Amino acid sequence: MPIKDLLKSKDDPFRNTGPMDLSQWQRIPGLFRRWEFAQLVNDHDAISFELAGETKDGTELWALYRFEPLKEL
Repeated sequence: MPIKDLLKSKDDPFRNTGPMDLSQWQRIPGLFRRWEFAQLVNDHDAISFELAGETKDGTELWALYRFEPLKEL
């Protein structure tokens, strides 16, 4: 199904609605502009992001989190 059709649905296809173990999400230090995401994220990374403020000129700043599963001992 094309992304444009997924976005029309009532459910957000990109939102994880299941329980998340927050201890497995590592914050990438810093605040970032949207166009910087590509430099910080690898192809198969699971990421989450949240709006974290803006610059004086109104540019949005985002906090990024990368999913880092705990390794079994």
